[in-house]
Amino acid sequence: MGKKVENDAEHSYQLAMVTWFLIDQDKLKLNKELCFMYALAHDLVEIYAGDTFAFDKKHNLSKQKREREALKKIERRFLSFKTLAKVIEKFENMEDEESKFVYALDKIVPPIQIYLENGKMWHDKKVSHDELIINKNERIPISKDINKYWQEFLVELTKNKKKLFPK
Repeated sequence: MGKKVENDAEHSYQLAMVTWFLIDQDKLKLNKELCFMYALAHDLVEIYAGDTFAFDKKHNLSKQKREREALKKIERRFLSFKTLAKVIEKFENMEDEESKFVYALDKIVPPIQIYLENGKMWHDKKVSHDELIINKNERIPISKDINKYWQEFLVELTKNKKKLFPK
C-alpha cells in the first residue's frame, strides 16, 4: 500500500463499482445506468487537460478553462460517440441527482483510500486536516446520500488527526 498511485481508469472503475454497491445497498432511487456513465466518463477530460491536485491553488485557477478545451477535443475526436461528450457535460453541470451523487462520491473515495494508507499522501503533499475538511465540505454535501457517509468519516478523520495529517 502507498507505493502506486492509481490511474484514471482504475479510479473510474472503482468509482463505478462503489456507485453500484451504494445504490443497491441503500436502495437509492437513482438511474444506475446514468450513474455508471458518469462514473466511467467523469475524468476523461483529464486525458487532455491533465489532472489537477485539489490542493494546488495555482493549477486550479486554470482547471475549468483546460477542461472546457479538453471537452471540445473529445467532441471532435469521438464524432460518432455523441453521447460521450453530452454525458461529460451533464456531469460537469450537475444537472441531476445522479451527477451530484457520483460527483460527491468521487470526492469521498480518495480520502478513504488515503485514510487506509495512514494518511501517506496527506503527509507527502502537506495537506492539513483543516484544508481537507474545508475542501470536502464545499463539495460533498451536494449529495445527501453521500454526505451522510462523509459526516461519519469526518468523525474518524478527526479522531485520528495526529496520525493522518502532518503537524
